Amino acid sequence: MTQQQPTNDQQLSPWVIETRHLYKRFGQVVALEDINLKIKRGEFVAIMGASGSGKTTLMNILTCLDTVSDGQVLLDGVDAAGLDEEGRRAFRSDKIGLVFQQFHLIPFLTALENVMLAQHYHSVVDEVAARKVLDQVGLGHRFDHLPSQLSGGNSSASVLPGRWSMNLR
Repeated sequence: MTQQQPTNDQQLSPWVIETRHLYKRFGQVVALEDINLKIKRGEFVAIMGASGSGKTTLMNILTCLDTVSDGQVLLDGVDAAGLDEEGRRAFRSDKIGLVFQQFHLIPFLTALENVMLAQHYHSVVDEVAARKVLDQVGLGHRFDHLPSQLSGGNSSASVLPGRWSMNLR
């Protein structure tokens, strides 16, 4: 199975992310144990904990980069635990926006062009939408700036609009 569609019950759920009795094991090591999490659409959440507590493992599962050992992971109504590798890749491409600590901006493209390049990989190049989301993160006055002309915070802010402009949840 490559991709699941949400059921009617799942489509009505207020939760964009929900885990039920989530477990992740690496051999004898239990990295995540009985994790139950609900995050509403539009809600901001911080995942915090000591080194080695499972934050990265949880994030990898929630972004379909890794699979669970047991339990359910409902992402926008789809049980990600039931997706095969191709299904997870397709879901990640369509629904999940990842922003890494290393921003990987193209140094010779402007902030606007970097946003539009991210759109291009998802076949939705739209300069108006790109300008709108750059405005929303406070970079409306920096459309034509290269990454070397942006602060670290501005660089991270210029990565986000490329993901937001694709209507990700």
